[in-house]
Amino acid sequence: MVTLGFLSACGGGDDVPGAPSQLAGVAGDGQATLTWTAASDADSYNLYWSNTAGVTPHTGTKIAGVTSPYDHTGLTNGLTYYYVVTASNGEGEGSPSNEASVTLAPSAPTTLSAVSGDHQVTVDWRGTLGTTSHNLYWSNSPGVTPGTGTKIEGVTAPFVHTGLTNGSTYYYVVTGVGAGGESLASEQVSAMPQVPVPGAPQSLAAVLTPETTKSVTLQWSPPLPPTDPADVLSYNLYRSTTPGIDVSTADKFEGVVSPHIDVVPAGQVTYYYVVTAVTAGGEGPVSAEVSATPRGSPGTGGGGGGDTGFGNNLSTPLVFADGIGLLGGVITGTDHTDLATGLRPTATDVTDPFPYFNVADIHTVGGVDYYQQQTSSTWQASWLNGKAATQNVEVDWGDNLTSAALSPNQVIRVETVLRQYPGGTSWPATETMLAYPMTFLYGQGINEMQGTVGTTVDATERRVYTVTARLKIQKLVNGVPTDHACGFNGSIAEGLAVPDGSQVPKYSSEINVGGSLTYGFNWRLNQCTAGDKAGTYRITFSLDDTATVGGTDYTNNVLLESLHSSETTSTLVDSKTTYIDIGVN
Repeated sequence: MVTLGFLSACGGGDDVPGAPSQLAGVAGDGQATLTWTAASDADSYNLYWSNTAGVTPHTGTKIAGVTSPYDHTGLTNGLTYYYVVTASNGEGEGSPSNEASVTLAPSAPTTLSAVSGDHQVTVDWRGTLGTTSHNLYWSNSPGVTPGTGTKIEGVTAPFVHTGLTNGSTYYYVVTGVGAGGESLASEQVSAMPQVPVPGAPQSLAAVLTPETTKSVTLQWSPPLPPTDPADVLSYNLYRSTTPGIDVSTADKFEGVVSPHIDVVPAGQVTYYYVVTAVTAGGEGPVSAEVSATPRGSPGTGGGGGGDTGFGNNLSTPLVFADGIGLLGGVITGTDHTDLATGLRPTATDVTDPFPYFNVADIHTVGGVDYYQQQTSSTWQASWLNGKAATQNVEVDWGDNLTSAALSPNQVIRVETVLRQYPGGTSWPATETMLAYPMTFLYGQGINEMQGTVGTTVDATERRVYTVTARLKIQKLVNGVPTDHACGFNGSIAEGLAVPDGSQVPKYSSEINVGGSLTYGFNWRLNQCTAGDKAGTYRITFSLDDTATVGGTDYTNNVLLESLHSSETTSTLVDSKTTYIDIGVN
């Protein structure tokens, strides 16, 4: 009996603990936090978990020796975890608690990207496990979060965010939403909406600039839709002497507008061109390639704008008032062998015999054979070095300045001629000079061609060339000539110092297709970016007192004596100045 009582007493005090109660879990990022109410007589606790409901100590994964609260880490976001907990003491392990489940929110979306478009941004990402939908948050300020950004709920990848402002930067994060709630935000990405890269310009054409050597005029049209011409910021021109232009090595001219006049380094060389359009989105593909072979000397020369090479031959007599040739050379001779005149023949032309008339250059009109300009045939009218005497001249402005409507969106050709006549102040009637009569053969404008039968006659006029000639273009503001961004001011002497091939505007002279010397300037008003281009301009032709060429000063010895009889709108101010006012609208 004593023994039995002892056994009974021992058995009543050594029971296993009861089941813990009120097991609950709270989801976190990759973890679950479990809490429970302690069981009586418990020395320790065991946690059992599974991804399947109905977890028991026999089916779950055991974590021994846990305490409340317990952080179960290393979990996979987006999954549901099921738990029970048991209490243990020296007598054994008690019954499991109630089952608790925790569903973790998805992980943040990955591989977020943003690609700009026209007034839109396309945001793309990769969803994560347990995600049923996504929220996008955006802002125009960096560091966007779900708390600071504008929310767009229920988006799907890729998402196109439209109605945006081009040129503004947009910042984005994306969250995933699942049964466990909303994930943390993804990494931030940004993009700036902008107009797309444009298409290629259309209808590029290259033609020889009229009555000018070493010059090509290029013209093109804007890219086709979907490129909006209003989105084109500028155009780039590429030039090469090799076909199949490589834009990485070609000569590049930025910010050009159509039509563009390209002053090339040498004549008789074929130049190849392409043009590209530029928008805020970048530079587009190249246009179709075109080519042109300009007239003029195959060498770089002195850059005076004179006509050499397979260009135009002098057909109307010429006076070099300063003893300086069209390329800046000092004239010492008296005939075609002095190459310092800048006239044909050049060093590469045939001069034995001279004049040289090649039957291959003949163009027949009305049964008459003519030798064309700009061919291998070369001739030269009379000329003289007139620096020893004052040269009185008549002034004649180009007819186009008053006979045609002028637009601020065009290249305006400004021409001036200085003439003398036999029996005039500076041309004694007894002094004979020979001319080659020229006849129109075909074409018009820049494609006009003239030729000669190859026989000379006594000239009835001659032209005068001086390096002191200056051209100034000013805008009339309240009737007062005022310097303007679209204007020009330059002399023949200053133009001689500008290298051939330079895009710097310069005043020059040339032998035109009729074989006569003309002072010419291509006024690229279409390339001027000033907003007030339209209006009335005063174009002034004047003579500087002195001009410097090659380091030597030359004193002017030309006097403007009169205006041509056709000049009804120009004004002769004095013996050194004349002007004409033109309207550009």
